[in-house]
Amino acid sequence: MIYFDTKKIEAAYSFVKDKLFYPKTSLIYDHIILNRVHEWPTPEEIAAVYPDPCGYGTGMEDGMINGGTMLDACLIRYELEHDEESAEFAKKIVDGMLNCAFSAKTEGYLPRGVCPADGKSHYPDSSRDQYTMFAFGMHRYLRSSLCTEEERKKIAKACVGVARRAEKNIVKETGYDMLTDDGGPTLNVVMWGEKLGNHEFLRLPMLYLLAYEASGDEHWFEKYREIRQEAYDKSLPMTSYWAMYTLQQMQVSVLVCHDVDEDEGWRSRYLELMNQVADYAEKAVVNVRNKMQRYNNYNDSQKSFRELETKPAVNFINLGYKNAVTACRSDMFDYFALEDTAQLAIITKLVPGRKSNIDVEKLFIEGFEKIDFSKHERNLPLFFVAGYYRSII
Repeated sequence: MIYFDTKKIEAAYSFVKDKLFYPKTSLIYDHIILNRVHEWPTPEEIAAVYPDPCGYGTGMEDGMINGGTMLDACLIRYELEHDEESAEFAKKIVDGMLNCAFSAKTEGYLPRGVCPADGKSHYPDSSRDQYTMFAFGMHRYLRSSLCTEEERKKIAKACVGVARRAEKNIVKETGYDMLTDDGGPTLNVVMWGEKLGNHEFLRLPMLYLLAYEASGDEHWFEKYREIRQEAYDKSLPMTSYWAMYTLQQMQVSVLVCHDVDEDEGWRSRYLELMNQVADYAEKAVVNVRNKMQRYNNYNDSQKSFRELETKPAVNFINLGYKNAVTACRSDMFDYFALEDTAQLAIITKLVPGRKSNIDVEKLFIEGFEKIDFSKHERNLPLFFVAGYYRSII
């Protein structure tokens, strides 16, 4: 059995809560925000869609991913310890994610995050990933003992809004695109059709099923059932994936379907699919370790997006944003190699009833040891917190 350094896990939990979480918006940002709010985009910069429609490199781009992932960890922690601190933090995360959703100008659009300065300004483009992890977080909270009736109503309003947007926009005429908050084409929110990878096909069914779970409206279960078979069939075979977070998101989409669909035949199919994803992840240990060991600067400081070198953002320019620029760290993809070591633990232990894999756990600890909390400034500790709590249940 592998023994985790629980003191370091507590340090990681505190890092997320005290340095990445911003009380005024109740969101978890992508790098340290404590005492550094001046480094974040202003409402004026966001209104000018600077640097790009997704806010890449600003620290605002993954609020729903961070929230959904950390919420899962908080709920497991609460289930194990029944402590008020975990309950309070979980409720704050839910509140921040819902406030983010309700800050949109159009129903069902899900911003990546809101501006720390005013708590509402946001970039116009989102992603499949944000919708997916928002849905997972809301699903987990709906099923927790912490969820009040008032919270359930707010969650239902948000989730039904997302489902209505999907029903309206995910059609052939739009290219199956959820569309931006301004009604334009997105870079990464196409939710159906030939452009999707196998790991993305159960995202749309999950959104419909979550609306059903939250509201009880049978219409959304019928929308889910209409595409269930096709989505499942297109979810296989496993191929290759450039980063493991893609499979975390595949797993949570399958898990929501498994949890909410009461048909035992379908539950069995979903469980088998999740096990196939986990099998793939376990076989990736050697490759992930090699990638992680090729880079050593995981604790370098995080510059403000205004200090980063920029270049024309071709993908966004092609969508009509003529002034869009890329303002990302040159080593941003290297960080995914370390995150992958935590993601393997999350992916394998999202499967109900699956035992931990010792090779995955060893790699998890190797990766976690790379983080120096006296220097680290990014959101990587969040995924290790989530991986730890998933691993011990």
